[in-house]
Amino acid sequence: MPEALSGGAALAAWRLLAGGAAAGARLGLPWLHLRGRATAHRALHERLALPPLDDLPPECFWLHGASVGEIRSLGPLTTELATRNRPLLLTSTTLTGREAAEAGGHIARLAPWDAAGPLRRFLDAARPHLHLVVETELWPLRLETLFRRSIPALLVAARLSPERWSQYWRWRGLYRRVLGRFERIFPAGAADRDRLLELGVPRDRLGPTGQLKWDAAPEPPAGEQLAALAAELGLDRRRPWIVMGSVHPGETAALARSLTLSGAGPSGWGVLVAPRHPERFDTVAAEIESLDPPTGLHRLSAGPIPAACRWVLVDRLGLLARLYPLARACFVGGTLAPIGGHSPLEAAAAGCPQVVGPHDGHQRPLTEPLEQAGALVRAPDAEAVARALLHWLEDGEARRRASAAALGVVASHRGFSATVLAAIEELGR
Repeated sequence: MPEALSGGAALAAWRLLAGGAAAGARLGLPWLHLRGRATAHRALHERLALPPLDDLPPECFWLHGASVGEIRSLGPLTTELATRNRPLLLTSTTLTGREAAEAGGHIARLAPWDAAGPLRRFLDAARPHLHLVVETELWPLRLETLFRRSIPALLVAARLSPERWSQYWRWRGLYRRVLGRFERIFPAGAADRDRLLELGVPRDRLGPTGQLKWDAAPEPPAGEQLAALAAELGLDRRRPWIVMGSVHPGETAALARSLTLSGAGPSGWGVLVAPRHPERFDTVAAEIESLDPPTGLHRLSAGPIPAACRWVLVDRLGLLARLYPLARACFVGGTLAPIGGHSPLEAAAAGCPQVVGPHDGHQRPLTEPLEQAGALVRAPDAEAVARALLHWLEDGEARRRASAAALGVVASHRGFSATVLAAIEELGR
């Protein structure tokens, strides 16, 4: 589509399509009710912003994140904003994101459908004082409607991934218009800043680069907490452990095979394998159990880890961040498979040296400073990942340097929330 048509004309087309989709979805509500699909019915009811809407706090700060990671990154910011004389409303695109916001004690809903009716009903009820978006959820009609209502919007940790650059450029007229509705944009990194400028965002709209996720990185647990966790799991802390965190099927098999066939590493090493999604526990377990020669596998849900067991499936939720401090090195998943990577910050905040594969593009603003400091190694394939992990198991001095570097990088990058808070206070007066 020519650029001349991709601004106003594309917005008009989006308005028409989104409105039709919202109308069709509303017709499907009775069917969901009759089928007894209560969760889906409630979710669609929220997305359509249908009454009652009296749980929406009026004159609020409206904060939005796509899913769990983005919602959790708002933690330090919401802690500060909660002391202000204005209610908070958090929305997410996913049910898990909404649940994470509710678990944090916030009023939370699924974000309204990007169509005229749902947006009008939602904004009439909430009357937000300001809207903040984390990373890159660019909904054209939402931003256009906020602009027309004179409600300021901020985009924080804005990412324009290189994988989608051709799409951004093809529709640059539309993206230029959408991005122009933000009063202030804080790019995630220098490359994102350059892409925003190339799309035509005025330089004076851009704030400092940064990521809220650094501030949200957990503090390492105290020594007695680690000892209690190790005792609960039956984990022998004298053994050198590797954590494979947030792994996906396929990359688990490749890395497990490379580690098994390497024949290297200190005696007694073991691996704690934490799949990204619970529904993939059995698939990942089958990949490990199919190794030749067989190595055996223990599931944490079955009880304490047996002595000398090499492969352990972490099939209990909520443990991963607490396992990194017990490991000598780790692999962060979604990087051997072409996923784009998962956050390296839990491992870095624990001072755990880490290895990623070549597909960490979605996490580059986080992985690059860690790599530059020597706290992270980016490896081209599973064999190289295995060599790097086993090297850190064997070389205590290199491991201690990497651990100190990781903690230093996290500490030096904390504080971005204060920059964003100042912008909120300036725009939200």
